[in-house]
Amino acid sequence: MAARKIAIFIPKGGVGKTTTAVNLAAALHINHSKRVLLVDLDPQASATAFLGIDPEAGERNINNLLNDVGVQTTDVIAHTESGVDLLPSHPDLAENIPGMKGPRYQLLRDILEPVEENYDHIIIDSPPQESGLTWNILGYAKEVVIPLEAHYLSARGLADALSKLEMAKGINPDLQIKGILMTKVNPGVNIHKAYIEQIQENSPGLVFPFMIGLAVAHQEAASAGQPIIVYDPTHPGSIAYDQLAKEFL
Repeated sequence: MAARKIAIFIPKGGVGKTTTAVNLAAALHINHSKRVLLVDLDPQASATAFLGIDPEAGERNINNLLNDVGVQTTDVIAHTESGVDLLPSHPDLAENIPGMKGPRYQLLRDILEPVEENYDHIIIDSPPQESGLTWNILGYAKEVVIPLEAHYLSARGLADALSKLEMAKGINPDLQIKGILMTKVNPGVNIHKAYIEQIQENSPGLVFPFMIGLAVAHQEAASAGQPIIVYDPTHPGSIAYDQLAKEFL
C-alpha cells in the first residue's frame, strides 16, 4: 500500500506547523509503529533541527536532490534518534525556490515517488511564504492539516490557506483538508474561546475536537531536539498529538 501523503500547511509563520509536523510523525512511529518519513521543505530547516540534526553540518540534504545528478532520495534520508526518517532541509534551499515553477511543480513528486513504498506515512512541513515549494507540496500531498493559532488574525490566515488549497485542486484534484488543528490555545482565556467558536462556525466539521495548548514544554522539547511525545509523553500536548495521529490510522 502506498504511503499516505500529508502536508502541514498554512501560508503563515508562528502557528505551530513544524511542531505539528514533527510530533505527528513521532506519534505515528513511536506510538503506532508506523514507518514515517518527515520531509522538511522549509528553508529555515526548523524540523531538521527539531529532530536533533544540524542543518548546516550534514553532508546530505534536499538540495542534493535538486542540484546533483545521480543522487538518489535514499542517499539523502537521515535516520533520527526518534526513529522517524527525515529528508533534511538546508538554508540554501531558498536559492532553489525560483526554479521550482511551471513544469517543475513535479519536482517533489519525482523525489518522493521512488521511496513511497518504504513508508506508511509521508509528512511534509511547509514554508510560511508562498513559493514554488508551496505548489510542489500541494501538487503532491493528498491530505492537509491546517494548524491555526487562537489569534485574531486566524480568520485571515485560514481564508488564505483555503483559497490556495482550492487553487491547488486544479493540479491535484484529490487534495483534501483533513482538518483544522487549533494551536497555542489557553482554554482559560475567553478571547481564545471566542476565536475558536468563530472558526468552528465558519468552518463547520473541519475543526478537530482536540487542540494544542499554549505551554512552555513545547519550546523546551524543541530546544532538547526532541518531539514532545518523547520529551514528556504524559504532557497534554503529547496526548493531543497522539489523537491527531489516530486520525490517520
